[in-house]
Amino acid sequence: MAKTINNLKSTCCNAVAKVEMTSDFIGDNPKTMRVGTCHYICTKCQEVCDVYLKQRKTWTRNPKTQIIGDKRAKKEKKLTKKEIEEFRRNEDF
Repeated sequence: MAKTINNLKSTCCNAVAKVEMTSDFIGDNPKTMRVGTCHYICTKCQEVCDVYLKQRKTWTRNPKTQIIGDKRAKKEKKLTKKEIEEFRRNEDF
């Protein structure tokens, strides 16, 4: 499993925030528990803080449908009469 990059930034210091989990019930082992309450801790000031979430850019219209393709005709190389005659002479049948 690949390691994920933490992009969460704290609102207090703009430093990287890490996630910690506290137990919900008495006697839970924090190393083996799967259910708990999560909170974010700032790595700079070591305080519980809020996290800045980058808003995802949304579009009111689909930009992919607005792209207009190249309407120019494709140019093909035209051979001269001399080139055509030489090409026919050198053909192997």
